[in-house]
Amino acid sequence: MEIEVRKEPNPSIARVIIAGEWEGELREARQLLEDIYENWPKSRKVKFIITCGGFIQFNWPGSISPKDIGDNKYPNDKVVDRLVAIAEEHVNSILNKDLCRKLSEVTDYITLGIDSFKEEISTTQNYINQPHIELVFLKDLRQDKLYWTGKSYPTPAQENSLVRIANLETHFINLDVGKVMILGCHDLSIFNPRSQNAKGWRRNVNEDFKKLAKKEKPLYALHHPHTTVKRRTWLNAWSGLRKTLPSVKQYAGAGRYYESNRERSEWDTLDKVLKDTKNTATIDFVIWRKQEVI
Repeated sequence: MEIEVRKEPNPSIARVIIAGEWEGELREARQLLEDIYENWPKSRKVKFIITCGGFIQFNWPGSISPKDIGDNKYPNDKVVDRLVAIAEEHVNSILNKDLCRKLSEVTDYITLGIDSFKEEISTTQNYINQPHIELVFLKDLRQDKLYWTGKSYPTPAQENSLVRIANLETHFINLDVGKVMILGCHDLSIFNPRSQNAKGWRRNVNEDFKKLAKKEKPLYALHHPHTTVKRRTWLNAWSGLRKTLPSVKQYAGAGRYYESNRERSEWDTLDKVLKDTKNTATIDFVIWRKQEVI
């Protein structure tokens, strides 16, 4: 593994970009954050560090059955609370006191994407039939507070198995730096102009999310895709977000630069992907896995 640090003047966000396969193991994720701290540019501090969707994973508890979940689009609150509690234990295991102390020297907040384990990664083409949940936690390192949200707008290929976060208000967090909007990977697609053609429950979620976002007026939008190897994957959605939410002054997304089921020749360059998934100065920590070092 090799860490490449790409830094711009006056950065406000740092992104962890993993180029290669990633299993989301706790020990490896904690060590990676330790390594990022050790490689941090001197005299630089940012507001946020953001990671990819599924940066860490946990096993789905065998005691939770589809019957317990009920309608996965509007799931049983007790099941959601239980899954969030399990995920929180894993987040706290990684962000122990020593690591939080170190990270507080270089950032005020950090986000961690955490999924329950599933065989397929969440992309539009991967059909997922096993129950799963996709969450994002934000740690306020100054106030020692933890917030959470999760994917509310699943891909069509996972809509019958994802335990969806129906409480849209969880996506908006009041912090000392202002209101922040946290998005799971496909949540950003709500702002893609094509989403206006959605029907049924999708249309309702789409309209309700936009209405709430306009009311909340977030200053920051932090996106947590699982993978991004094509610059156009999120381009229209970011454009739609800018038009819909002029309150957003800074945004960025961080996804793995890797897709096992897409030919490498079809990928855009990392430079293009990084450029077209933000509108602000960043520090990008590119983690080149052995098979992807170029």
